[in-house]
Amino acid sequence: MENTKRSRTAIQRSVALCYIRQSFTRAGEPDDLNSPERQRANIQATCDRNGWTPEWYEDVGGHKSGRSEKNRPQWLALKSRLGDPDVVALVANDLSRLHRKGWRVSDLIEFLNEHNVNLVLTAPGRDVDTTTLKGRMFLQFGAIIDEFYAEDISQRAKDSIIYRKSLGRSVGIPPFGTARDKNGFLVPSPEGAWLLPSGTFVAGSADTPPQEGAVWKSYYEAARTILTLYASGNRGLEIIAYMLSDEGWAFRDRSGNPRTIWRDDVRRVVANWPEYGGLISDNRGKDRPAYEEYDVNAIPFQAERAVFPIELLRAVAEARHQRSQRPVDKGVKPDTFPYPLSGITFCAHCERLALAHNNPRLRSRLGGKGARRTSGDIPRYRHKSGVRCGSDNKSVRCDVYEADFERLIRLLTIRPEAMILMTELAIQADSHRFRDDIDIDKQKEEAIALCRRRVEAAMHLYKDGETDRAEYLQIRETNEREIVHWETRTTETERLAIELAMCVEAVDKLARLWEISEPEDQQGLAQNLFESIVYDLDEQRIVDFRLKPWADQFLVVRASLSTLEEGAEAENPPSLGVGKDMPPRGPDSKHLWWSYAEEIRLLSNNFAA
Repeated sequence: MENTKRSRTAIQRSVALCYIRQSFTRAGEPDDLNSPERQRANIQATCDRNGWTPEWYEDVGGHKSGRSEKNRPQWLALKSRLGDPDVVALVANDLSRLHRKGWRVSDLIEFLNEHNVNLVLTAPGRDVDTTTLKGRMFLQFGAIIDEFYAEDISQRAKDSIIYRKSLGRSVGIPPFGTARDKNGFLVPSPEGAWLLPSGTFVAGSADTPPQEGAVWKSYYEAARTILTLYASGNRGLEIIAYMLSDEGWAFRDRSGNPRTIWRDDVRRVVANWPEYGGLISDNRGKDRPAYEEYDVNAIPFQAERAVFPIELLRAVAEARHQRSQRPVDKGVKPDTFPYPLSGITFCAHCERLALAHNNPRLRSRLGGKGARRTSGDIPRYRHKSGVRCGSDNKSVRCDVYEADFERLIRLLTIRPEAMILMTELAIQADSHRFRDDIDIDKQKEEAIALCRRRVEAAMHLYKDGETDRAEYLQIRETNEREIVHWETRTTETERLAIELAMCVEAVDKLARLWEISEPEDQQGLAQNLFESIVYDLDEQRIVDFRLKPWADQFLVVRASLSTLEEGAEAENPPSLGVGKDMPPRGPDSKHLWWSYAEEIRLLSNNFAA
């Protein structure tokens, strides 16, 4: 229920932070989305009745437990907005959507009361006034019930798992290539994928090819092939992944979609050899170390429940144990160092596959692998192992890639005298946000005067005894916060100039400190400004990049500035743009700067689109 007494003193507030959460979303079940849709409908109706502007935050997809906050990024983003002066209410369908812990609910209610923000629950029969003692007691009681319910469900689920394991039934997602029969035991999976002539995979049944020339690839046979190759010969996981990718085998991901087999997929199949033999383990395959001591011939496989030949599984267990090494310690190797661009660099070929299949999981980061620069080995950025994406090269020398990155950041730098022009270009690019009919200074002056009149009126009411001191202090605090908000507010032009100045300073700092910084510091500088970089290993060049969201406008305006500089000579540094001392790139470096500037414009245009 809305606290009308408080809302009268904060009429400028109009934003309602609307939160939706679903505990667990099952892949491939459309009916599972009914809950988020129902929550949204209830919340939207409440916002419409109160004239609030909804700002949506949704934690839906996968496991989003209300017992903690670490797996709920949208909730954490919402919490950071609760104290802002334009927020009037926190709206959710019911209390359990926010938390299933009593102490977390208590902290939230206290925080909302301190910041004069209403808590509104929209499910039928859940209305509550948090400003009254009775309302707060009701919420505390409801939070205790929600916490008990979550704990009870957890204990029931654990008991069910223990019982099923005692009957010899595995739990969780069946290992690759298997399914469960009506009794809960593993059997060969009838599922598979069709390999199309284009090289892509399509899920379907074995008797209905999607088009002429498609080849059926069974998941069960793919798992058998992996186990057979691993048990026979000295082939590693990466080599097996490449072999199966070349032969057109597919892997089924957690969402049920087919894709190319990776090295980690081979590792998953090999690690599940006990389950394939009808054994039930207390932990998952990835948590079972391969170096554990056991007698292969004494492993009690269940022949009647095994989905692969027992002798094959014994050979896999023996090979995995022989190839394993017990780790000596958990320390950092003395000959390693952080690669400055490893966390933000993606393979260009994998990026194209991810876009073509609309699957971001196909993206691959380039990671560092090698020794220190002071040693004899040359460190390299390497592609994710065991992944076929179309690139012939799988690594690039650090000095080659980082020199290309240095050219990029020097290209992005501008001279100080270009700031006025950049601000003007930004205003032209966002002309729809600049309205001539609104005088910001006049609006600010009137709003501040109104707040001061409210405080003065409340003081007179307090002196006349028509209101108590607590209400007077609350009105004064609310309006003082609003005055601070208006005093710190700038015009759109001022705000834009400040944002551009911050971006220019960040780029200039990165360009100045890159060469003289240690790899650890270079990593922090790059990740502070760049969201991602896409690198083509075959052409050995940067083909795309994204700046942090706060620097988006800078990239668009920097590209517009390059357009104005097209008349400049490529061999001379432009008067309003590229930083000094651009390093050469080869025999064609005379015209290279301008071709690179054209790439920046194309990239920014694609980003804006």
